[in-house]
Amino acid sequence: MMSHLHLTVSEFNQIMSDIIHNQLQLTQLCISGEITQFNYYGENKHLYLTLSHEGAHLQCVIYNQHLKKLPIIHKGDQCQIIGQCKFLKNKGQLIFSGVTIVMDGKGKKHPLFTERIQAFKSSGQLTKKTETDIPRIIEKVCIITSNQSAAHHDIKSILNKNPHAFESILIPSSVQGLLAPNELRQALTIAASLSPDLICISRGGGAEQDFDCFFDEHLANQLCELTIPVITGIGHEINTTLACLCANKHFETPTAMMQWLTNHSMAPIEALTDELNTIKYQLSHELSNLLQTVTHYQESATVQFKQNQKQLMTHLETLTTQIITLNPLSKLNNGFIYCETTNKVPLKAIQQLAKDDTIYITLENGKAQATITHVNQKENK
Repeated sequence: MMSHLHLTVSEFNQIMSDIIHNQLQLTQLCISGEITQFNYYGENKHLYLTLSHEGAHLQCVIYNQHLKKLPIIHKGDQCQIIGQCKFLKNKGQLIFSGVTIVMDGKGKKHPLFTERIQAFKSSGQLTKKTETDIPRIIEKVCIITSNQSAAHHDIKSILNKNPHAFESILIPSSVQGLLAPNELRQALTIAASLSPDLICISRGGGAEQDFDCFFDEHLANQLCELTIPVITGIGHEINTTLACLCANKHFETPTAMMQWLTNHSMAPIEALTDELNTIKYQLSHELSNLLQTVTHYQESATVQFKQNQKQLMTHLETLTTQIITLNPLSKLNNGFIYCETTNKVPLKAIQQLAKDDTIYITLENGKAQATITHVNQKENK
């Protein structure tokens, strides 16, 4: 009769844990395969996925503290998961606990991205937002990018060096990895709640898989439905993502995006300055013409005044000569005298005199007083 080794569940699980952890030392493994299933579970949103190869399957878990460093993954992607085997003694369960994922070849995601872009194009989603919707006057801009990233530093440098007419608000978000699509959607929602004139989405260059988050279908749909204009500056010249195609305008790099934006925001001010300078020139030209006209009139008036003054002086001299000539006193130097009564009435006729009247006589060089002693009045024939 065969004898059996009797163990309790706790004893068996302890033996298996010791074999896995201590004897086999399966702590530094790199397992490759195809992702056939993945999802988030638990309060802390750990990632659980199934890695498959030729009909064999392995259940894997990547705890949430490692998720920020993971690339975007899709069902059908070929990858390598780096981690260790763990035996959960309380559950009696063997799992593979990963800490990172290395993408291994293109898998199925590139055809998927191409099909997704074509689907958005066919449905008219890519023509919903156009450059003409970007406002001419921009006063507030929300910038979605990773805080303190290379793209963020480039953006701050351009804003510091270039004049611009808008207030900028940073909405930090992951821009690569497994958590990035959801964080980008949340950042878009926050940005829209601030009612900016424009939203910018930006990240610098990187490996090809670093841009997978910008091909997220939900993110692209949110961009298409957003009423606020959006521009993007993602990667380098070769990186055109679905998010770029859904934006009102996209640029090859974050630097190109911000240089365009600062120039665009200053264009109305520069145009207004040009208009004011044109008005200033026109007013200056009109003022110059007015001054020339006033000067002409002033010179003409001066000439006319001098002519009139000369004519008046000549006329005055003529009148003065006439007055002198007609003044009876001016005849006194010819031996004539001027007589008047005590009331200073000029004596013109003998009838004005009577005996004992007093009269005043004015000669050329003095006056005299006389009393009439005799009046000889001729009779009229």
